[in-house]
Amino acid sequence: MEFPLSKILITAGLLLLLRFIYRFFIRPYRLLQEFKKIKGAVCVYKPFFGIYPEYHKGFTTHGDFYYFTKKILRENQDVRFLATPLMDNLTIELYDPELVKEFTAKQAKSFVKDLRLYGVMPDGIKNGLAFTDGEKWKYQKKILSQIFHFEYMNGCIPLVNNVVDGWIKRNCKDSRSIVEVNEGFKLYTAELSFNIFFGEDSFYTTPDAQKAVLTALKMMDDMRHLAQSPQNLIFGHKFINWKLGKREREYLSDTKFVNEFLHQQLQILKKKHLKEKEQGKLEQKPWKNLIECFLEEGPKSGLSEKEFDVEMLSEIMTFFIGGIDSTSNSIAMAQYFLSLYPDIQQRLREEINEAFAPGDKVTRDHIMNLKYLHAFFRETLRHSASLLFPRRATEDVMIGDLKVKKNFSVIVSLLGVHHNLNNFSEPEAFNPDRWLEKSEEGTNNPYGFMPFSIGPRKCIAEQLAIIEAKTMIIELVRRFKVSLKQPYEMKMSMGLVYKPHGDLNIIYEKI
Repeated sequence: MEFPLSKILITAGLLLLLRFIYRFFIRPYRLLQEFKKIKGAVCVYKPFFGIYPEYHKGFTTHGDFYYFTKKILRENQDVRFLATPLMDNLTIELYDPELVKEFTAKQAKSFVKDLRLYGVMPDGIKNGLAFTDGEKWKYQKKILSQIFHFEYMNGCIPLVNNVVDGWIKRNCKDSRSIVEVNEGFKLYTAELSFNIFFGEDSFYTTPDAQKAVLTALKMMDDMRHLAQSPQNLIFGHKFINWKLGKREREYLSDTKFVNEFLHQQLQILKKKHLKEKEQGKLEQKPWKNLIECFLEEGPKSGLSEKEFDVEMLSEIMTFFIGGIDSTSNSIAMAQYFLSLYPDIQQRLREEINEAFAPGDKVTRDHIMNLKYLHAFFRETLRHSASLLFPRRATEDVMIGDLKVKKNFSVIVSLLGVHHNLNNFSEPEAFNPDRWLEKSEEGTNNPYGFMPFSIGPRKCIAEQLAIIEAKTMIIELVRRFKVSLKQPYEMKMSMGLVYKPHGDLNIIYEKI
């Protein structure tokens, strides 16, 4: 019996359609039903992209990228996690410290960084400490731990003081100065990152350094848009190599420029380092930049010079880009809260004035011992930290009472943990005193507050970020009255970090 070709094609088409419907509609729905039975579950069935469109809707409709998440947390006091489809699998967001604790313990064995969304990021960053796993990560952590230790970070404080002074002189020249701090603090943290890597005072003397920073920031913003695009979800990250859109073409061009710039600076500094070593000048240096520290570790690595150059370039790009946006955003948010709450600002100023004599520079003791500053900064981070990088399950695994199947994506929602009513009372209120009273679960449980992550994958540059942020906050508060230029309506968007959208103009009036 013969079958017409048209019938064969129609049958094949119907079978493909049924397979498509099952894979992207029925399977995620069935998987969600299992989670609905679990205590503290919020399950949102939205085929293909899950709750991601809700984030963008929250920003356009309510001026807050995480409006949807905050609404869930307000309305469900016992919520522990959220489950939602992402293509043919599920994404699980964790809001409960106990689930986060167990997930953290099982990360190394059962999870890897999920690059299905963020595979579009530059190879240099994917090969750096923040995104590698397994033996490669252990090796990188071992090398970097020799450099990013507590004593070295504290040794950077005089450099930080100098950069802060320079920033204030450039931006606050008049008795009353208006500064757009979103961009302004990015240049501050960029200058520090650049100088710590390549040497004191190198940022403003190196050709194209400022251009490289601005290009890198644009590149990473484009990366986020490309990562969340339908093209990436459907075709995978290699779609950017097709160069079909303007954003893809600019992203590839910008990535190439930043790579070449950093590579060039690395080669220049290597030559300088070798020359100083031959002249016996290295031992006379009271402080060494990070590249010099890297180069001293090179012979111990067992890698060839070329291989170690690749390792260094990956770490430079990782910390150069990662260290700019997150720290600058925490300082900008601090200025916003200082402006919003003059009584908090005055209380912080009184603590600072008691600790400082005229002309004193910030020291390690100031950073460690100013208790109200510590409380204020922690509360700022609680409001501005958003999430940890998603991880993909490499096998079926239990996280508490959650059965996570292979290829599910798990995200620790920092905003969810930090706004969980079981961790913090009135979580949407800005209240530094909660960190002095320490009566709430989130202020006592290390898994209830973790803006720098926790466990082995905790941010290795945490101490440096704290030094950079607190030093700038101290100097601005002790020298200026801080206020917000009006009219202003705060809108929170999402780039690499959860941040104020558009210009944030702060007024600094000399005291």
